[in-house]
Amino acid sequence: MLRRTNRLPRKTAYLLLPALVLAGCGSDGSGGPGQAPELSRQACEFVPRAEGDDAPIGPELDVEVVVDGLEIPWGLDWLPNGDMIFTERDKGLLRIIRNGQLESGAVAEVDVAEITWAEEAGGLGSEGGLLGVLLHPDFAENRQLYMYWTARAEDDSLYNRLGLFTMSEDYGSAELERILLDDIPGGIHHAGGRMRIGPDGKLYLGVGAYEAPQAQQPDSVAGKLLRMNPDGSIPADNPTPGSYVYLTGIRNTQGFDWFDPHHLLVMEHGPTFNDDGGPFTKGLDEFNVFRAGENSGWPDTTGCDSAEGITQPVIVWERSLPPGGATLYRGNAIPEWTGSFFAATQGLPPQRDQGQHLHRIQLDPDNPYIVEEREIFLKQRFGRLRTVAEGPDGYLYVTTTNCDTRGDLAWNPNFCRQGGDKILRIVGLQ
Repeated sequence: MLRRTNRLPRKTAYLLLPALVLAGCGSDGSGGPGQAPELSRQACEFVPRAEGDDAPIGPELDVEVVVDGLEIPWGLDWLPNGDMIFTERDKGLLRIIRNGQLESGAVAEVDVAEITWAEEAGGLGSEGGLLGVLLHPDFAENRQLYMYWTARAEDDSLYNRLGLFTMSEDYGSAELERILLDDIPGGIHHAGGRMRIGPDGKLYLGVGAYEAPQAQQPDSVAGKLLRMNPDGSIPADNPTPGSYVYLTGIRNTQGFDWFDPHHLLVMEHGPTFNDDGGPFTKGLDEFNVFRAGENSGWPDTTGCDSAEGITQPVIVWERSLPPGGATLYRGNAIPEWTGSFFAATQGLPPQRDQGQHLHRIQLDPDNPYIVEEREIFLKQRFGRLRTVAEGPDGYLYVTTTNCDTRGDLAWNPNFCRQGGDKILRIVGLQ
């Protein structure tokens, strides 16, 4: 029952470096020289369990189903001609929608680790597979893209890989060019995998902390946000010389974006049952604002706790959302939303009213630490939401994740059975 990964030459994900430089790092927030501005910030807002999402329900949305019948679409991006590519997590497939039509075949198939029944049952569902996909910043010239996936080692342990692929001229296929980063610590949960090109042209990658203490270990990339050159090398102006690490103490982020070149907006998962808090622990998800080199605190601090060298969250929800992908909306197709930060949320069993919505956070346009308002959309309308991204047409696209183990349980079986997972396009407010 194991689909094994081809053992390619490895660029091993370990670091030999001094302790992380924290809080500011004399950086402009993009990793380069300069000083990030000092802005006032509100106290950490703690949303009690009794208040749930603690945000008003927004108006109904006009939503189009771009494609359905999918199985856990996780990452997506757009080719220069406007065609969409996306990953299907458990199948390890990169697929393409050409001229609005889903092609039946795959552009590429990655040899992801197949998760056994025992592993699924022991962890209440897996989170690994083929996750993020992202075009190289020079894709128009080199047709290269990045993918991040979970693989099997020869001893059956799980780890993650970051690969660089090249697409054919007709975009009909993609081949692995080389592995950029290998042996990224992994497990059944907290795989990370979200990637973005920053305003500085660098590649940023979120890596989860399956083993929580690794998030505070400077010689491990686990539990970090990494920053690298497009070729996979370490930038000379990273917060710590010789280290990929841009942020540390990250339990697992699947969503981040830039408010400006100095400040990064990050959604982060709080603890759940498989951490040290006990079998019924879940919640304390976070919305954060970070500058280069800062420390989110996991696992030493949670919630609104503070400690020396730790950056407090802006918002903490006691009740689990939990958050998936996130994006700052820069388009004007829906002008009421321009400048808003959006996060997709999934919900956790057995409470049906947790998460399962699109969460909008409106920030002060001059200060990302100040939240002006929040509201939620699509509450339980499409079930669990995984990814939100802005398309080249200026509209938001959202993927569902109802066909994974947590979505297809007895507490919420219908969304997957009604047409499989979907990619949605939000075209307006009703």
